[in-house]
Amino acid sequence: MKIKLTITAKRLGQRLAYLGLCALVASCGSSVKVDEFFPARIVSVGDFLSYQGSLANAYADQLTVNDGTVTNWIPQMALDYNLAFDPAVSGLANPSATVADLPAQLAGFRAQSSDMLVITAGTNDILNHTLAVLKGDETPASAVSTLSALGLTYQQFARGQLNNFSHILLLNAYDLKGSPFAQINATSFATRYPNYTGGLPQFIQDLTRAFNTAIITNAGLYVSGQGVRLFDIEVLLLSADLQGYGITTAGLGTAACPGLTAGINCNATTADPNYNTYLYADNIHITPVAQRMIGNYAYTFLRSPKGW
Repeated sequence: MKIKLTITAKRLGQRLAYLGLCALVASCGSSVKVDEFFPARIVSVGDFLSYQGSLANAYADQLTVNDGTVTNWIPQMALDYNLAFDPAVSGLANPSATVADLPAQLAGFRAQSSDMLVITAGTNDILNHTLAVLKGDETPASAVSTLSALGLTYQQFARGQLNNFSHILLLNAYDLKGSPFAQINATSFATRYPNYTGGLPQFIQDLTRAFNTAIITNAGLYVSGQGVRLFDIEVLLLSADLQGYGITTAGLGTAACPGLTAGINCNATTADPNYNTYLYADNIHITPVAQRMIGNYAYTFLRSPKGW
């Protein structure tokens, strides 16, 4: 069954306005499409944001609230393209993947000319370095420097895949500064680094900005109709009309499945009955309504002159 979020005229206008905020790894190119690209298959590599769950659990262990709806942004985007997305064939993302893990996910995969490659990574790197800083194993300055280098590596990986895929959608990292994770660890960070202005939320934002800014450094130029496109999920989750999708102010910083890690045990029964008003399923991972919003926006972005 095809499940989409209802799009009002007002929300469509907000989507189109948002497109002006989206950056490109490639140049914007012409304001009018010449040869519009429609993928025949979406190939996904990356981290928990794109993880489809396991066949052993009938894909009901995605890192969100597993309620039987479309719970991940890639199948939602595929539906918008009127495509079938088969995670067993082209859903290659791993929940714990970092930027360094991406090449292995595509090892031995045979791309087709009509494929669109989708890449998500960076958030696990941000989390891992945040935890290292909280433990005192790394300094905040070193972590920021490392994330900046990883952002460039991430972009270079995407550009390197142009040897196999002519159309690549790259997502940056979303900002966890307002997440339950940040709130839970804020006191520990403040105790260890009392002079860090803004505390843990600011530090997480600094890591995210270092990574995301580096992605577009030394960006290449591509012929209109192909190349790498960057979809700015950081800007989306910070500026989109979340309330228009039912996410309340109270739901911005609390978990829909309190005390649980999103997965097979986070579902419509264990989650707060109003989980569709939450941004986060647990301390880090986002809810189905947020996932579907990302999928819809990504599709709109790619169908605009800034896509292909």
